[in-house]
Amino acid sequence: MTTRPDEELADLAAELVRIPTENPPGDERPCAEFVVDWFAERGIDARLVEEPSADRAQAVAWVGDDPTDGDDSEGANPDEYGDDADGTTLVLNGHLDVVPAGDPERWDRDPFAGVVEDGTLHGRGSADMKTGLAVAMLALRDLAPEIEAGDLDGTVVFHGAMGEETGDPGTRTLVEAGYGGDCAVVLEPTDFRVGTSAKGVVTYRVGVAGSASHASHPDQGTNALDAARPVLAAIDDYDERLREREDPLVGRAYATVTEFEAGTDSNMAVLPDRAEFLLDRRILPDETIEAVEAEIADLLAETERRTGVETDLTPVEHYASAGIPTDHALAERFRRLSAETADAPREPWGLEAATDAREFVAAGTPAIIWGPGNLSQAHAADERIDLGDAALALEILKRAATESLSPK
Repeated sequence: MTTRPDEELADLAAELVRIPTENPPGDERPCAEFVVDWFAERGIDARLVEEPSADRAQAVAWVGDDPTDGDDSEGANPDEYGDDADGTTLVLNGHLDVVPAGDPERWDRDPFAGVVEDGTLHGRGSADMKTGLAVAMLALRDLAPEIEAGDLDGTVVFHGAMGEETGDPGTRTLVEAGYGGDCAVVLEPTDFRVGTSAKGVVTYRVGVAGSASHASHPDQGTNALDAARPVLAAIDDYDERLREREDPLVGRAYATVTEFEAGTDSNMAVLPDRAEFLLDRRILPDETIEAVEAEIADLLAETERRTGVETDLTPVEHYASAGIPTDHALAERFRRLSAETADAPREPWGLEAATDAREFVAAGTPAIIWGPGNLSQAHAADERIDLGDAALALEILKRAATESLSPK
């Protein structure tokens, strides 16, 4: 019996969910191997990319010219944003990793069972973003005959990247290895809204110095917990000022303490001699990481000058902000088709979260963020996605790719 397209999509997405790729630790290789084998069985060029980590291999596939021939990884000229800037090499980008499922007791179903019920796929990664990967895989396969026959002029490249959830350079490595293009679609769950910009984020570990003493003689030392209070207060004031900065698409900048630790490696009757906390700084598209770093350093230096509290600062991870013009041809095309097919809003929009679109924009390649599923399901317990929306996404993606690659 022939499998209907919606059943095929459901089966493929469910099978991807059943391959655990939690990050951390980041065990993407089994999923990457599955993807490469799936393409190879259908006669489509595909390979594993073992950089930056063989244990966390990535998957690439393409129809059309081998994207590494001539190394077109620099992408389109940013000055060519406009009517026909979407070019002839289209990259469909997704990430293989998912955030940890956490306590299974919080889930109604096994998070890695890939259960399909009443047209909904349940499980970790169903929305973010194994279903998006499945949509991209089927789109590339379905477009292959027309590209190989010359009816469509160009190449479609698929990325199954590692490490997106923790800021690892998976997509960046693929672009630098030559698997880039003239434009890219990053298939995050956006409910078919077209994101042309996204916030960035930098996380710092801030250390606060104290001096240890026994809790029976607290005045003989300096409790690092107390020393941290004015530093935390200064960050609260900084956050209040940041909230006055706002981008029309992605919202406000923020500075938030997300984790605090002190005294956990010592006797419980000893004042901690050091406290550490994580500082999460959300970055707007018009801010640079250099300016943010200078602000944080100045903030801590001023706090030390006023209070005498010594601190140290260590970067943990950084996702750059990214943006392209809202009227870019690729964005306009996906807005139009999403409105016609899925009744999606047509107004410009941006994401408050960081995505791998930044890696394309940094390389000079225009990229949008678009896909089926709701962002509220990303990272949530009982994560799920409407497979009817996934089927619409496949239809829209194939129509958009056909328009992008049709001979001018």
